[in-house]
Amino acid sequence: MNSQHMMSKAVFSNLGRMNDLVTMSYNVGVVGCGRWGTKHLETLVQLKSQGFIDGIYACDVNPNRLEAIDPLIDGVFQGWTEMHASVKLDLVSIATPNATHSLLGIAMLQKGLNVLVEKPLGASFEEVKHLCDAARKSTGTLHSGYLLRYHPGIEYAQHLIKEHAIGQVKSIRYTKYSSRQKPANANVIENLASHAFALIPSFLVSESSPLFPVAIALENDRPSSLSSALQAKFHMVYAGQESRPRTDVEVYVGWGQADRNRLTIEGTKQHIRLDFREHKSIECGSQRTGYRTLPTPHSTPPLEAQYKHILSNNDLALESIDDHLRTASLLDKATSLARQYHLQNVEN
Repeated sequence: MNSQHMMSKAVFSNLGRMNDLVTMSYNVGVVGCGRWGTKHLETLVQLKSQGFIDGIYACDVNPNRLEAIDPLIDGVFQGWTEMHASVKLDLVSIATPNATHSLLGIAMLQKGLNVLVEKPLGASFEEVKHLCDAARKSTGTLHSGYLLRYHPGIEYAQHLIKEHAIGQVKSIRYTKYSSRQKPANANVIENLASHAFALIPSFLVSESSPLFPVAIALENDRPSSLSSALQAKFHMVYAGQESRPRTDVEVYVGWGQADRNRLTIEGTKQHIRLDFREHKSIECGSQRTGYRTLPTPHSTPPLEAQYKHILSNNDLALESIDDHLRTASLLDKATSLARQYHLQNVEN
């Protein structure tokens, strides 16, 4: 790859500066201390060890969860309003069950808090719209749990695309299979596919909405309701315009399978391949020329990078209301079409 296509040091200088920001400390609260809320707390404890976080506070309605959390947590509460009244918080992260995300986010924004709402932001497009309306009126800020935008490999891939290092994007394939069994009451699209709908538009020039030739939720390879589906697959088509080719997007997600976290971007010149679990490198090349391993300019885990960006008021952390609504619209459309497909097959 030509040197002009390599990542310039300046592109990631912001993150480098934030790694040195130990002169300011922040108070962060986490509401919901289940599996992913615990991951937030672990990340914050790591940031506290770096001197970046001053106070970490946890909130959960289940007292047993509060008893089991890290002893380095500075305070625990069973209600977020009590936590808000007791501590001046720079940010509150909402990691509660999906159905509660938008209501809690709205209530906190109305208090002027900065909030990081885990994905999905709401159970429907309308819920997300109400949340975004609250963000527009609030002195606080709204951030989403779609943290792959902070993945070092994805940041690097976006840079290479912007610099035309791989030509024009022709196709994207997103695969997320988890060896975990389906959690109770989980929705395979919200839990596993929503990251794809948040991420994929960032690789494309097109502002148009895609067509969905395929949108299917599956159980044992048969169309299924979302309540029981273990897998889902989607095919989206972004129409080409003038000299830009159309872009085909495939999304495959599922539980109870061998772990696979893969993104492949096919350009007219070269391809990019990366593993979401790998933060230190990506691959670039083609079947004809072979693939080269390219080190990423930094290897900061995405959740850690996101906290640093948000708390430092870094421009890279700004997520527009339009971004939130676009993701919610794609997610809503994919969900609706998968439901329709299931109903049509049941009737037939």
